[in-house]
Amino acid sequence: MINGMENLHYGERLRHLVLMSLETRRVRGDLIEVFKFLNRSYTDDADIFFEYDKGNRRGHSKKLFKRRSRLYL
Repeated sequence: MINGMENLHYGERLRHLVLMSLETRRVRGDLIEVFKFLNRSYTDDADIFFEYDKGNRRGHSKKLFKRRSRLYL
């Protein structure tokens, strides 16, 4: 779409145009959506997707709980 760039590889085009890769843009978009859920920017409840850590630890109230799987033989 831009004259003179058709023979360059994807990474070189990104560097010349000072753009992020598609993978980086997707991850960034996912992180922005998680931020919106956790900060109640949406009317939907974030509890559907996330479980908050209920431990009384130092830090902030938005610490997420990571469920661990166990293998019982």
